[in-house]
Amino acid sequence: MGLSLKHSRNGYVIDDNIIKLEIPRTKISKTNVLELKDKVRDKLKYVDHRYLALIDLAYDGTANRDFEIQTIDLLINELKFKGVRLGESRKPDGIISYDINGVIIDNKAYSTGYNLPINQADEMIRYIEENQTRDKKINSNKWWESFDDKVKNFNYLFVSSFFKGNFKNNLKHIANRTGVNGGAINVENLLYFAEELKAGRLSYVDSFTMYDNDEIYVGNIIDYSNVKIAAEEESHYSI
Repeated sequence: MGLSLKHSRNGYVIDDNIIKLEIPRTKISKTNVLELKDKVRDKLKYVDHRYLALIDLAYDGTANRDFEIQTIDLLINELKFKGVRLGESRKPDGIISYDINGVIIDNKAYSTGYNLPINQADEMIRYIEENQTRDKKINSNKWWESFDDKVKNFNYLFVSSFFKGNFKNNLKHIANRTGVNGGAINVENLLYFAEELKAGRLSYVDSFTMYDNDEIYVGNIIDYSNVKIAAEEESHYSI
């Protein structure tokens, strides 16, 4: 087809922009969600299947609070991260850490996908900057004190049903403004991420190298026969 490929840690990536390629978006139905749960269920050999409920929550726009709670529960109770769900006014939804590495997390439950608008990118910038300055005069609730004292390296993460639109540019905007790298992960890949850690195929230290201001894919356990193309303004494919 004449497309340029490059190799990354997530697999092979198409490095070209595909102009005027538009994939019709269909409304996610309960049937689609059930099918996704069945697909993911077959791949979870180590992670408790009760966490499949995260898929229901991610696609329920009224379930933000429960989505936050269950995401942090997966990361700290099923896995070996330390962390806490915050989720109150002027606080991120949650934080996790492992050894010297920490992550600021923002959950977004959307049935039609999440495009990371600029105002919410700026909100993450504010959290990162508050964590960098740690000045109670800027934010008196001092949420950053929930990190262990030894945590020195930080990343950010958005978690949602799936991502669309201009979100990649806004991920890069956050990194450019703060000097902190982060990423976005959909709920399907969040569960695959947990499976890889629980199975020991991905180390906790290496997991922090996955934050490169792009969408995070966990490609080595994806069913390649069912890979779907997701076309955005800037195409980026992972298999």
